Amino acid sequence: MDKKMNLPTIKSLIFFLSLLLSASHSLATGSVALGHQSVLTPTFARKSFTQALPIVKNNADRMLIDAFKEKEIAELKGWKDPFLDSKTMKLTKEFQELDYKKNTGVSKNEKNNFYPLAYEKNEAGNSDQNNDQNSAQVLNIVISLLLDTADNIFLKGNAADIHGIINLGNSDKQGAVGNKDDRSPEKNKEQPKGQNQQASSQVKPGKRKLNEQEELMLELTPQEAAEHFLNTIYKLSREHDLSIRRIIEKKKDKKPGCMKFHENCYITSRYDVKEIFVDFIMFIEGLLRDQKFVYSNDTNKYLPDKTISNERVKTIDSLLKELFTKEGKRENPPFFLGRQYYLGWLLSDYLYENYKAFDRQMASGYKHIGRKTFLLFERVFYKDGFFSEFVDVMRFTGIHNQEIDEGTQKYRDLDSAIKCQTFILHPIKSNDELRTAFNKDIMESKFNRRWLDTLNNMFEKKPDSDGQVIAPDNDIHLKFGEELEYNLKKIPPSNPHGCHYTILSSHLINSGANETSSYPFPNLTFDGRFHVMPFLDNDLWLEMNCTPYYDDEDGVDDCLEKVFESVDLMIKNGLIDHASGHKHVDALSATHGDPGVLLELQREIESNPYLTRAFGNNDKIVKKDEQQWYKLFSDYSDMRGLAIKRINWMITTYNKQLENFFYKEVNGHWLTDSEKLDRLKQFANIYSHFVQMTPLQTTFGRTDDPSMDKYTAISLLHIPGTEFIEPYSTIEFRFFRCPENLRELKLINRFLTAWFKYILDRRMQNQPIEPVPDDVKASKDYTDEEVLQYTTQYLQMLGLNPSDYHSFLNKLSKDLH
Repeated sequence: MDKKMNLPTIKSLIFFLSLLLSASHSLATGSVALGHQSVLTPTFARKSFTQALPIVKNNADRMLIDAFKEKEIAELKGWKDPFLDSKTMKLTKEFQELDYKKNTGVSKNEKNNFYPLAYEKNEAGNSDQNNDQNSAQVLNIVISLLLDTADNIFLKGNAADIHGIINLGNSDKQGAVGNKDDRSPEKNKEQPKGQNQQASSQVKPGKRKLNEQEELMLELTPQEAAEHFLNTIYKLSREHDLSIRRIIEKKKDKKPGCMKFHENCYITSRYDVKEIFVDFIMFIEGLLRDQKFVYSNDTNKYLPDKTISNERVKTIDSLLKELFTKEGKRENPPFFLGRQYYLGWLLSDYLYENYKAFDRQMASGYKHIGRKTFLLFERVFYKDGFFSEFVDVMRFTGIHNQEIDEGTQKYRDLDSAIKCQTFILHPIKSNDELRTAFNKDIMESKFNRRWLDTLNNMFEKKPDSDGQVIAPDNDIHLKFGEELEYNLKKIPPSNPHGCHYTILSSHLINSGANETSSYPFPNLTFDGRFHVMPFLDNDLWLEMNCTPYYDDEDGVDDCLEKVFESVDLMIKNGLIDHASGHKHVDALSATHGDPGVLLELQREIESNPYLTRAFGNNDKIVKKDEQQWYKLFSDYSDMRGLAIKRINWMITTYNKQLENFFYKEVNGHWLTDSEKLDRLKQFANIYSHFVQMTPLQTTFGRTDDPSMDKYTAISLLHIPGTEFIEPYSTIEFRFFRCPENLRELKLINRFLTAWFKYILDRRMQNQPIEPVPDDVKASKDYTDEEVLQYTTQYLQMLGLNPSDYHSFLNKLSKDLH
């Protein structure tokens, strides 16, 4: 340093230091009158805070209280927040934040005295925090004083150059642009959902306003960006009078044998829909982990050390504004429906606008059919898909938009209910090349991910099971349900509507049944416990359902015997004949909650296709190709190889896991019935959608039957249920013919009981499951002799006497001659 120092310079330095010490002492004792406070306070409704106010934490607090005093809660005029323009939302959140941080517990009558309370709160707070706040206030006051000093040697040049000094003491404040750690999700994980994240570009007391270029260079944390986008969407939806909803399912009237859909009417949900869309935006921007379309406020969903530029935020804001503006200009729907912007539309529109900028060919596909893609995605992934999977499905429909668009032409006149659910599925199902491409490009990789998750859940050990001996539970006591179906033949001359089920009801009443109700169909009972209900199934079949029962339950056999006697009278009169006899079995009673039982059950039927012809359907399969109603892999033609490959991979990975576990550790005996059922649902969904590939199936060339997904030999879809299939928690065996009498019905029950006991015993002994042979024959490719021979051997393996099944086997022998 130069030893010579001018006297004016020393005087200036002494003057500045004394001023600094004086200001610091005044703040510490609370005696300073903030004569320059107006420099640091933003205006409110064209007014300035001219009165001297106690020191509070920030200007947002002061403006919030003033808003309550002025009773202008609906709109804070003059408050310009470039990130949170939703005034009402901002006010509410600011007040909640202030109330939480200060914890004053003030009442409405105390609001006018809130400033003194805030001042007292600051004085009583943590000393280190107070020191930081006082230091910041000292610097702000000193700077404002120095700005009045024309020849100050410390502030030669523009006052904007002191930004680094002003920022000192404020770097820990929310929204400040600090180091990278200040923007990590962990820093804000304590913040409650909906808390207002202060935007990084907000001008705080004592800070200079950033220019446009600097503002664009700011970085936001994922939480800050998510809060901003959420408020933007709230604002845009209000501006354009649009309700953002998610379609759950189409409204329908369902009664036995009939399902009627309402035109353009949906069951929808508003719950967390905006939040889900914001999460999708964050995923597309690389800020959020891949997740399902279910909202979670867990901050760990955000990727660590990731930020988004203010420039990109503004671009997305413009994109969202364009989307809502276009949707707001669409033709208004009927007044009773309201103005909806469905999540599926919003997601597709957003991707279309994103791709439009750099891939117009891809975007053109989105524009034509993109809005229908979310329904396809939900159907194929049973409403359990991930963000990335939806993007893949959108990309597929975009690439193949021409084939899909051409393939939908012949389905334009379909009933709107069918069209809305499966419109894109029609061309995928009916075009073998397109169906194969969809299966390989979309479903193959997703299947692996889902099965491994399911497998891990299946082998989850009880936390405290080490060293314990658990008695294996191999008792089998099945609960059954009946679907007895009959073909309609002769129509009586009078031809009254529903005549067949009214005739059957009359026969049952004559046999001693009482009618407990008549709408929508007769409900009849013989003993007050066991009920039967006859009805018409799609005006094509007479069907009868009954109360679920156990095979040895008192009174059940007598009731069923009277049912068969009444049916025989109608058969003799030429009104009906036997059709299918779908048997339902309660899933928990059959599996004890172990999904491995379902896996081996499916392996057994796929490896022994002749069984589908052994219980009355031999003639129907051979001569009328009726296996379409209860398909196996061997009947899939183009998808046969994929199905066998997938089930065998499931079996291989299952057996590998089984090597290191004992059944007593993994049978899930400690789980509640609800938890066991959840495991069965998880398995049923992945097996039905990815192995049986039920969404891609056709029946006799048809693609428009909403119940087609369950047309497999053993359907698991009644366990979880779908939009079109009721969740009965049952396994449906569709390959049995309708029993002709009580004896045949009991023989089928005995076969199923022996079958499940055989499988459960194998699971308890940790026996590996055998794979399905690659060269397995289709059910119709067996000769009658082979069906008879192999069925006899299979019955013996289960410990059953084949001679007891002569009523079924004799039909096979008859077909031999």
